[in-house]
Amino acid sequence: METCKRVIPAILITGVYLGIVLYALPGYLVFDSAGFLLGLLAVPLVTVSDPLRRRSLRFYYAALIMCLLAWIIPAKTIFYAAIVLSLCFVADGALGRINGLPVLVLLLMSPLFTYITNIFTFPIRLGLTQAAGKILQIGGAAVTVEGNSILLGNGSFSVDAACMGLSMMLTSLLCGIMLLGHSQRTAKLYLRLPAIVLLLVFIFVMNVAANLFRIILLVQFNIPPGTPMHDMTGILCLLVYVIAPLLWVCPWLVRRFGRPRSGRAPEQKLHLFMLVQAHVCLAACVALAAYKITRPLETPTSANAAVSGYTATAMRDHVMKLENAAALIYVKSIPDFYYTDHHPTICWQGSGYAVKQVREARMAGRIVFTGRLVKGEEQLYTAWWYDNGNVQTISQFSWRWEALSKRNRFAVVNVTAADGKTLEKEVERLLETGAVKKCIAL
Repeated sequence: METCKRVIPAILITGVYLGIVLYALPGYLVFDSAGFLLGLLAVPLVTVSDPLRRRSLRFYYAALIMCLLAWIIPAKTIFYAAIVLSLCFVADGALGRINGLPVLVLLLMSPLFTYITNIFTFPIRLGLTQAAGKILQIGGAAVTVEGNSILLGNGSFSVDAACMGLSMMLTSLLCGIMLLGHSQRTAKLYLRLPAIVLLLVFIFVMNVAANLFRIILLVQFNIPPGTPMHDMTGILCLLVYVIAPLLWVCPWLVRRFGRPRSGRAPEQKLHLFMLVQAHVCLAACVALAAYKITRPLETPTSANAAVSGYTATAMRDHVMKLENAAALIYVKSIPDFYYTDHHPTICWQGSGYAVKQVREARMAGRIVFTGRLVKGEEQLYTAWWYDNGNVQTISQFSWRWEALSKRNRFAVVNVTAADGKTLEKEVERLLETGAVKKCIAL
């Protein structure tokens, strides 16, 4: 009876939060992805509760802070964190005081991890390409490295986000957390946050090493994408270079740095009415944050700035399209430093193009990213960078810091043309006309 009194209200409250998620974050979570499904499996495996220490308020206050941040900075990721902490507050009341690993697993299930892996690891992918190319050359292979591509004979191997093992990275982290949870249960010892962070860093480093050997094997044995051996090679490297070391590292880390739980404190006495008030207050704050993040962005209604040499068209979500007979240009304004950007490697893939040979290049005196867009027999050349009209950069950290410290709005500028010479000419022309600043101001 006591269990029913705690579990049934918890199920109802969880339903309220899930309803808010479906309203405020449609399409945000990829429910059929391998990472999400593995995360659902990991949550119950890593959750440890203490029924004698129920109704902790630590997740309650943390969720309120995230709601406040989501109101100030209406980012979906912050709102998702508020939902995660709210659900943990519900679990605390229903199951007893829970550990922190479920929070980590739920946050890894967020699309933010996919975005970070796609965008922020690009320098790592370039480094992996260079390292793999040098190792293959030392071994006698006649390979050439161009940006994130390794050329061997007539074959080309692009080290993009998928080839770096986006699924491998998330799978490695979730498997490591599950092994850690199992080791803690077995030893009845628990790691503190610094040791957990150390383990995550170790998993990340080993995953990068696994991908280095994976790339070398794929190129050396000429295993193209889309074949069973391509996937098997990735799985083999994951098992050998990541999972196998974790089978030893996790138990050792728990034995070496684990601490027993502190003595059980008396259950915090909260009247039922006060607990209901807390849940109602938190649900109301989450609903207000949901309203804030679902408010539509201001959409430019007209292209009222003349851009010499281009026809300008205002589009949704602060996007301006410039076009002429030679090039197609998108100036995708980013509302603030904390927003995700319309990254070309993602947008063009959504249009059916494969982005090949991405590298850094100098055009018109600026460092930009360039690449080839391939769709069947069609081939285009594209370049992109971040720009606020005065500052041009390709660094995620640089433009975000500039936008935060000086409150300057940046945009992703993406120029596409039929050949490399035309592309370089249009990039130079675009920078000389000051068109970017005009488009951001619209």
